[in-house]
Amino acid sequence: MKIYLDYIFLENLIVNILVSIQIIIFIKTNIKKINIIIGAIFLSLYTTLIYVLNNTFFNSICIKVIAIVIYCYITFKPKTVILLLKEVLYYLFFTFLYVGIIISISLIFKVNLESIFIKSIIYVISGIILYIFTNYLWKMWKSNIKYSDLTYTINIKGQEIIGFVDTGHNVKDVVTNLDVIFINKEYKEKLKSIIDEKKKIFININTVNNNTEEEGYIVKDIYFYKDNKMIGRIKRIVICFVNNSLTNKKYSALIGYNTYVEKIKGVTFC
Repeated sequence: MKIYLDYIFLENLIVNILVSIQIIIFIKTNIKKINIIIGAIFLSLYTTLIYVLNNTFFNSICIKVIAIVIYCYITFKPKTVILLLKEVLYYLFFTFLYVGIIISISLIFKVNLESIFIKSIIYVISGIILYIFTNYLWKMWKSNIKYSDLTYTINIKGQEIIGFVDTGHNVKDVVTNLDVIFINKEYKEKLKSIIDEKKKIFININTVNNNTEEEGYIVKDIYFYKDNKMIGRIKRIVICFVNNSLTNKKYSALIGYNTYVEKIKGVTFC
């Protein structure tokens, strides 16, 4: 019986870790690996406990929902109740998809899931299919982003700059791993009080036409505004001054797509 319970625990642990990873990929956020493991262990222990106790109380819908809420809180550390509820929905959605894919493959190819080896292969294949589906959802989401939603006001120590999100810009400083914002060179003089020439770094920019190296500086506490409302703050980021060929008259800065999604939460999931 002990071996059977160990198997139940391990199986659920794998599923919960894979689902957690898919959620993280989908919502484009950074989660500590230890949080993923602890959350998955908690939910797997709960599932195993149901088999041990065979108790209708622990197996009730209410207790299951509470267990999932606790798991989401441990794993994702949401800052608000709304975010917590969304992550619960993500877990239910991706678990339903993942289990559905496993069942579909088993029925279509008439796979016998009694073999641990075969079941492991099906789990891996189903995880890959779910990953592909997740990326497809992201492409659909990106295609529906409106131009007006991509414009923000960047406040750097009181200096306001109109920035535009470039969905093709994912540049990071390889040394500090910080996101990079490209700003028109005309603002270098205006921001000279917050930049240190001795700590200048250089960022490689690869475009279709050429490869250039531009100067950049690490700055602290940048704020982002939308419709005069502060919607995000970044503690540390690299600002890179470039010529105006990368910007236009409507905006003077380029915000990276990862910055848009992960740092200022430009994409919200319903």
